[in-house]
Amino acid sequence: MTKSKTFTVALIVVLILLAASAWLMFGRTAAGMSYPDADKYTVGNTTVTRPVNNLYVDWTSGQVNIEYHDGTGVIVSETANRELSEDDRLRWWLDGDTLRIRFAKPGFRISVNLDKHLTVSLPKGTVLKSADIGSTSGDLFIPALAADDIRLGSTSGSIDAVTDTRKLYAVSTSGDVKVRQDSDINTVDLGSTSGSVSCTLGGSVKNLEANSTSGSVSLKVAGAAEEVKAGSTSGSIYPDLASVNKAEFGSTSGCFSGSVRAFRELKIHTTSGKVDVKLPTDPGFTCKVDSASGDLTTALSLTKDGNRYTCGDGSARCSIDTTSGDITLGRID
Repeated sequence: MTKSKTFTVALIVVLILLAASAWLMFGRTAAGMSYPDADKYTVGNTTVTRPVNNLYVDWTSGQVNIEYHDGTGVIVSETANRELSEDDRLRWWLDGDTLRIRFAKPGFRISVNLDKHLTVSLPKGTVLKSADIGSTSGDLFIPALAADDIRLGSTSGSIDAVTDTRKLYAVSTSGDVKVRQDSDINTVDLGSTSGSVSCTLGGSVKNLEANSTSGSVSLKVAGAAEEVKAGSTSGSIYPDLASVNKAEFGSTSGCFSGSVRAFRELKIHTTSGKVDVKLPTDPGFTCKVDSASGDLTTALSLTKDGNRYTCGDGSARCSIDTTSGDITLGRID
């Protein structure tokens, strides 16, 4: 390779590294923070008195809090670990009835160890049409948020939210995801790469899906569920379902431990993890069990036909398979 080509390759590598560093430190684009209509944004803390039906937050570093207050208007405020320059202060824009909040002025610059906390306080009783809240390296802490559609995302922070919505999407790359809702919900979609996922639903749900690469997945649904799916590569899965039409769970090296009080179709798969599941005896189920090197233990009264086991009237369908994990079938009265 000639010197010029070597220099070119080295320069490209340096530029890529700089771009990656800029993305991590300054926002969602490689050249630093960049967003459309930047000239329409206003600088600094504010109270928005005009109607707000949609909330969009794009934060970079520091915790984001969403809360409610007894007064009027949407209060937007930030605190920081040091005195802020004009360029480092938050930007906001009321785009029709959509309140857009950005971390700082767009562009590339060096702001070493800048950590800012954002608080958005909504008037008590406010129900938004949509809420889209994201942070690159900060946690999302939301003790209460009501909206028709909620989307939450964090790259290296955790998500802890209590919601009242019809559609919820929450994902973190390296942080935990913990959500709770007491009312009925249509769709829940949760995920984390290296963190755990926890979901508690007090009502019914049509579709619930939760996935983690190396963290555990815990699901608790008190009401009826139409379809539930959960998976983890190296984490365990812990479901507690009152009633589900169709449920499917899979883990590569983690175990499965939980209970399903009523179901029509249930599938559980693990590669090297054990399965410990409690199932209903009334009205009953038929379960196909496959394990290459694991043992089956049961406290249920079962009729065996090959690798199929029938309990009660056998009306529900169940399949459990592991490669090297033991299987334990427990009883729910």
